[in-house]
Amino acid sequence: MSIAKTKRAKKRQLGQFITPPPIAGRLVSGLAFTREDKVLEPSFGDGSFILPLIEKFMSLYDGDVESRLSKVLSRNVYGSELDTAAYSKCLKKIKHQWGFIPRRHNLINGDFFRCHFLSNYGEDSNEGKKSCPVQFSHIVGNPPFGGTFDLAIQDDLDKELGFRNGMKIKKETYSFFIVKSVDMLRFGGQLTFICSDTFLTISTMRGLRNLLMSQGEATVTDLPHFSEETSHPMVVLQFHKNGFNNAVCINGTRLYRQDIDLTDNFSWRITSDLLKYFDGPRLGRFMVATSGMTVGGNERFVRKINNGKILEPYRFEYYEDPITLDKEISRARLGYLAPCRAKKIKEMESMGVARRNVRFVLREEPLEVAIPNPDYRFYNKGCRNVVYVPPQYVIYWKDDGDAVLTFKRNGNWYLRGVGGKDFFKREGLTWQLIAQNLHVRYLPEGYILDSGSPCAFLRESVKRDEFYFIFGWALTALCNRLLKEVINHTKNIQSKDFERLPYPFWVAGEEKSKVIGTVKNMIEQSMNGRCFNRDDEEILSLEKQFAYIDGAACSNIHESHDEFKLMLF
Repeated sequence: MSIAKTKRAKKRQLGQFITPPPIAGRLVSGLAFTREDKVLEPSFGDGSFILPLIEKFMSLYDGDVESRLSKVLSRNVYGSELDTAAYSKCLKKIKHQWGFIPRRHNLINGDFFRCHFLSNYGEDSNEGKKSCPVQFSHIVGNPPFGGTFDLAIQDDLDKELGFRNGMKIKKETYSFFIVKSVDMLRFGGQLTFICSDTFLTISTMRGLRNLLMSQGEATVTDLPHFSEETSHPMVVLQFHKNGFNNAVCINGTRLYRQDIDLTDNFSWRITSDLLKYFDGPRLGRFMVATSGMTVGGNERFVRKINNGKILEPYRFEYYEDPITLDKEISRARLGYLAPCRAKKIKEMESMGVARRNVRFVLREEPLEVAIPNPDYRFYNKGCRNVVYVPPQYVIYWKDDGDAVLTFKRNGNWYLRGVGGKDFFKREGLTWQLIAQNLHVRYLPEGYILDSGSPCAFLRESVKRDEFYFIFGWALTALCNRLLKEVINHTKNIQSKDFERLPYPFWVAGEEKSKVIGTVKNMIEQSMNGRCFNRDDEEILSLEKQFAYIDGAACSNIHESHDEFKLMLF
């Protein structure tokens, strides 16, 4: 997958979203500098931040333009830019505005993760004086989002920047830019970044949020409109490196660590009115959620059902596939094999060793197959329906999926695992992975699971009625609000996001029994042909049944805790 990312269009590969100059100018105008300050722009593009930074420092010096510009670019303003075309464009803009480019300056055409900014770079140094890394007073800019790391160093970067305070930080360009920038700030320094808002809630950025709070004071402000290049929500992150901090400020509201800690994902989107819902157990106590399988070639194995039939265009044949070093390197992660592994494969190649593989032979005419059929299993692909949808796809699964699993074993390194295998064919609930809402559906027994439609299954020893109670909860707008505002506000709804949802402990006794009865009836009606929508009476009634009423909720807490003990068989 990393290799595939390197083949994307240049702009996407670099993660480039150029900052409009007016936005960059406004952010720079709010910063105060002295002649002693050193400012870094780690991915300056064509100069949106660099130009106003130079302008601001120029006003601190006396003398002619060339003299002042030379001092600014040798003493105060530093930067790096990977894209040669953007780098050249920035230098041309500087020359156009001031009529001059100093021979020596601190603007580097290179990868930020490979750059070393030294204190005497661009200045005359005394004989014997040693260079040392710059500790910056300010770091500003718009780090790349969703970009590609240099394959030669990405594993080393993961080791260097991917863990802080014992917590994992997602290997994403903007998050690693933030981590390295925090390292390069001097104590008391300030970071000002425009970046994706994804780091505010997603669990894989929990380590980044923790790092920022452990080293300073963070303020985040939503950016209403960034540019026409992207509709993705962006924020301004302002960070002062002044030591451990017990709070963050999000859009003017102060959030305290003790409240953030109530959310399993250390969310920076928790609000005071939502804290009460997190004062109890999570759904993960009752259900285990999992992603499904990445086939790596759905068009080869997955068929859409039409009028109870499918068309099968292939015959599946097995053959002995010779093992070669070139093939194994092409399938390996980052195209790399350990020397001992490469040596072993070369020996196997010289001996003519082969492995069992599968090929797809196109039929002259597709074979019509009536469903159900023992060679096919229903396949759980995502959709926007709620409550239940009849089977729409099947996957070729003869001999327990021998063809699919053989194909995956011989594919690229990231295909070889079988996600959710232990839960294949089990009854559960499921939802669409990429969606603005949790479109929860009943999943009968017998399905093979797809990665685009995560699922949750009742844990062993939990009473079956809990399944229907949780199912009803997942249909409510309140549950969706907690999911999309606090746990993961992006379009992805991962399996573990579901487990992190609050269990509705505030609903107990008769109200809980009503919910269970309502949901059982809805699933039965849906399997008999009824199509439910979120504005249907039954789903609207669930909203009322799951409403948090302060007095009743308090009295239900003890009752609910007693019920938890009885949930086990």
